[in-house]
Amino acid sequence: MTRLNHVSLLTGDAPATIQFYTKVLGLRLVKNTVNQENIHVRHLFFGDYQGTPGSVVTFFAIDRLGHRYDGQNQLGGIDLAIPTGSLAFWEQRLRMAGCVVTATLTSLTLVDPADTPVRLLVTDQTLPTQLVVPNDVPGENQITGLINVDLLVADHEAEKTFFQTMLCVTPENNQFRLEAGNTLTLKPSLTDSIKRFGRGSMEEFADRGWFKSLYVRDPADNRIEFATKEPGFALDEPLAHLGEGLGLPPKFEAQRQAIETYFKTKGVDFHD
Repeated sequence: MTRLNHVSLLTGDAPATIQFYTKVLGLRLVKNTVNQENIHVRHLFFGDYQGTPGSVVTFFAIDRLGHRYDGQNQLGGIDLAIPTGSLAFWEQRLRMAGCVVTATLTSLTLVDPADTPVRLLVTDQTLPTQLVVPNDVPGENQITGLINVDLLVADHEAEKTFFQTMLCVTPENNQFRLEAGNTLTLKPSLTDSIKRFGRGSMEEFADRGWFKSLYVRDPADNRIEFATKEPGFALDEPLAHLGEGLGLPPKFEAQRQAIETYFKTKGVDFHD
């Protein structure tokens, strides 16, 4: 059975993104690394305490990244699950952090510093004790993970056929229901324009590095990745110290000094 593993986006401001996802949303920076296709680009992974598959949102940090231009086929906003009874806590917290929030009885919608549409949706799940991040967000209120990803497409039938074949799941009302309540929702494109990646653009559902991955292109030319759940983020760092320094899988360890030297010229210290 398949589930959402994680979602990857772009940001032009790594410090602001780290501040928002850790200090406002209360996630943990579980891996502070670089893009394996371009080691001069930072790659930030946020999730629950262990970086459990399905809890993770990642960002590639690209200097001087401009605004995105939305096109016919692209990934839309991300939906994160929050426990029943936590909506008032999150609305107050987000407003105090300066976020512009649209509230309903079951959701909160906002935009993150990278221009990513983010929605917090109430569910009946809470984090087990071992996945709670030690911070000022009470464990019973912490975000439990990804609950949905919207995919905006021009050709619904081609896209439905593709995902039905790849996921072995029959959609209901253009929505694929996955393991643990995760969903992938197909929505109509609102423009005829050609997309251009920028802040808040989504690149893929999952990322390689601490698990094996298979990349494919869907009919809309979105890059989709199917990833395993293991070995996980503790492959190269102790669980208690995830994200506290430059994390590298074994095949990149020989480049550690070169990577750290390069980023020092950019004013980046992975231990900050």
